[in-house]
Amino acid sequence: MTSQKDISKETLDGWTKKQEKKQDNISEILSREALRLKSKRRYNEALTLINLSIEHDELNSEYYNLKGLILQDLHKFRQSLEAFDKSLEIQESEEVMLNKVNALYSWANSLNDKNRALELITQAIENAAYLSMEVDMEKFWYLKGSILDCLGDKIASRKCYMIAENMTDDISQLDKHTEYINTTDDTLICITGTQFYQGLEPFSEGLVVDLVRDSENEHDPDAVRVEVGGMALGYVANSPHTMIEGVKSASEIKNTKFQKAEVKFLYLYEYVIAKLI
Repeated sequence: MTSQKDISKETLDGWTKKQEKKQDNISEILSREALRLKSKRRYNEALTLINLSIEHDELNSEYYNLKGLILQDLHKFRQSLEAFDKSLEIQESEEVMLNKVNALYSWANSLNDKNRALELITQAIENAAYLSMEVDMEKFWYLKGSILDCLGDKIASRKCYMIAENMTDDISQLDKHTEYINTTDDTLICITGTQFYQGLEPFSEGLVVDLVRDSENEHDPDAVRVEVGGMALGYVANSPHTMIEGVKSASEIKNTKFQKAEVKFLYLYEYVIAKLI
């Protein structure tokens, strides 16, 4: 019988390496099977196997990345992000970061809680900015725009759509118009209902329009009609649905001395902004 003292250090090292290799083989076999099951949409089984892989090798970043992808398929987004973060903690990887960014997008897109969705999609966009690889950001900005639209922030929403469509000049103009609305001492109104008359075409910058009280209007006793040469072009907005922050409503101006307004610009492609003169 061979005693322990007869076993050379080289032999012990060889046995140790064989055992380590067996463990590596087991974890690799489990992870490959987990990947196969994932491709078959057998996500729960895949999750069980990748967890076993991690038990055999807790410092393998690829296993945590695969776990994150499986959890994302299961719509377990919080746990998915935790797995991606663990993978990135072990080893930085652009591929894993991109997976995390996509998981944030998917989670945001799945939520009815739009405030939480806004936090997630904003985080996704911020994380994507650190990637050196080219990422198609169009869908991210469109989603953020739609979320902001649901939250009633039309200006920020439109700006996101512009970014998605790479409309640099339009963004600059929007910022300029927004600053004017927020800082001017002019009394501004918004002209609405244009679709029932001649649309937006007549409203060029500098056009002077007449403001005519329409107290017999069956829909709104405070209505103020907008005319040019006696021809109606629309009405002064008098509802939160047709106004933006920074303009006066028809109810607020109906008893003022102003009888005319000068068109300044078309805002957000739908709001005709004019100042009282």
